[in-house]
Amino acid sequence: MNKKTETQANDASVEGYLTELGDRVREVREKRELNVVRVCFMSGLSVNTVQNMEKGKAPAYNSLWKLIQGLEEVPDNVLPPDRHEILPLEGQASDEELQICLSLSKIFEKNRASLLEILSEVERIKTDQTLNEGKKVPPDKRQPVLVELGERIRDIRLARGLSGADLAAASGLHAPAIHLIEIGMRNPNLDTLLKIAAALRVPTALLFAGFPKVDATFALFRVRGLYSGILSTSEQARILFDKLDVLQRVTKDIMN
Repeated sequence: MNKKTETQANDASVEGYLTELGDRVREVREKRELNVVRVCFMSGLSVNTVQNMEKGKAPAYNSLWKLIQGLEEVPDNVLPPDRHEILPLEGQASDEELQICLSLSKIFEKNRASLLEILSEVERIKTDQTLNEGKKVPPDKRQPVLVELGERIRDIRLARGLSGADLAAASGLHAPAIHLIEIGMRNPNLDTLLKIAAALRVPTALLFAGFPKVDATFALFRVRGLYSGILSTSEQARILFDKLDVLQRVTKDIMN
């Protein structure tokens, strides 16, 4: 993959995309005979937010996600066609990798309760140490949908063989901004997301969290060592626990 800045989505392309998005949102709403107030009730958004979307203004990622969920649509039915190059996202693992995944899966299944108990004890010790040092344990205020967005971007970036700096250069964004998005600490506007999707050369819809059709792909990415050296042991363990069922299903399907 070329890591240079020709992968960047230009401003004119982004502006045209946002205008078309507004038209499509209005079309979906009118086709279902919904007024703006009803859409707000279904999505939990304000009237101003929905109206701004229909006017072609860039919505925040979580606002557009709420709208799509509220309308009970999938991203492909609301988002306009992408205007950047799309390259296949290779998710095929080798036979050796699949055997390792299946072995891990069996081990975790047999020892699930004990491992969860150990993991909980590790978390308790960390919490106790923090409290003994006179510090407060900060609550995780991140929105789950933003955490999953960040995880997906990081999964794809690593699958493409790109560093955070590479993605920043290709998208025209700053590396610290990419990092904050990847750890779920920033709610990017759609124009920012379009630049990231263009740099990664994937459909923008692929970055929208909570749609099962891509769960298997990302579960496989996560257990192929892509997070080695990036997350703490407890975070890696939680990812594996969370994705264990999907991992078992996808590896068995591929092996068959």
